[in-house]
Formats: sequence, structure tokens, C-alpha cells
Amino acid sequence: METSVRRSYASVVWSHKIQEKQCDIYTKQYRYLETLNIIAASTTSVGILSLIFTNQFWIKIISAILSFVTIFVSAYFKSFDLHQMTLSNKTTANKLLCIRDQLYLIILKIHMECDSADDLLIQYEKTLEELDKIYQSAPNTTDKAVKLARKALNVSKDNTFTEDEINAFLPDELIMEGKYE
Repeated sequence: METSVRRSYASVVWSHKIQEKQCDIYTKQYRYLETLNIIAASTTSVGILSLIFTNQFWIKIISAILSFVTIFVSAYFKSFDLHQMTLSNKTTANKLLCIRDQLYLIILKIHMECDSADDLLIQYEKTLEELDKIYQSAPNTTDKAVKLARKALNVSKDNTFTEDEINAFLPDELIMEGKYE
């Protein structure tokens, strides 16, 4: 049973990180497009106002191009609600974080031998049922999010901490000095 729980745990760690990275992608896209939209709209307004004082053809062309950029970004925002997409990925990531903690606790209980195998199996099955519901409603992710998650977990080691890092977050009474397992 421990092998199955560990595999589920690893899968959830990956899924959680992928959802987080997809959220980051959408947030970055939104900020970029919103900034582009503000700049294009402002510059279009300046270009149109300048036509009151001058009648230069290049100002008309640039204003028209910037106006199309503004229309494109506005249409993109109408078609894709990046804020909602970000929220959906973040919600799923948070739910997966809870499942990850439940699976971690089951692994801990297996090692501590504090529950019977039947009780642990019931806990594991219940956790898998919750996980299945999360996966069924989880938003889609992109290949880019998977690549970013791979880099975060395998290269940057986003999901690991040294004992010194853990100790830094704990009060003095809970610090493990030389007791690393």
C-alpha cells in the first residue's frame, strides 16, 4: 500500500506545481496584455488629438495600428477571461495542496504504524475519491506549464527544504539539532 500512496503523492505534487505554473502563465499574460492595452489606447488618444493640430499621414497610420491593437486586446479579453482562468488554476492548486498533505499524513501513519492497514486503506480510498473529483473539474494546462513545473521541481527543487530552512521557521523548542532523519 505504501508504494501506491507514494505514487499518488508524487502525482499530486506534480499536478499541484503544474496548476501553479499555469496560474503564473495566465497572470503574466494578463499583466502584459493589460499594459499593452493601456499604452496602445493612450497613444491612440494622443495620436487622434494631435490630428487636431496637424494633418500628418504617418500619425493617422500609427493611430490606426494602435487602435487595432487595442481592439485585438479587448477582443482577446472578451474571449478569454484570464482572471477567471487564473483563479480556477489557483483554486485547483490549493485543493491539490490539501490532498498532498493528506497523502503525506497517510505515509507518516504507515511508517509510525499507528493505524491498522484497514483504517489506512479507508483513509487512502477516501483521499483518492476527493482527488478524482478535483481532477474531473481541474482546468486544462499547457505544455509550457508542465515544462516550468519540471524545472521548478527537478532543477530548482521548489518542493524541498534543508533542515536549516525548516528550523528557521520553527520556534526554538521545536528545532531539531543533529536529529535529522
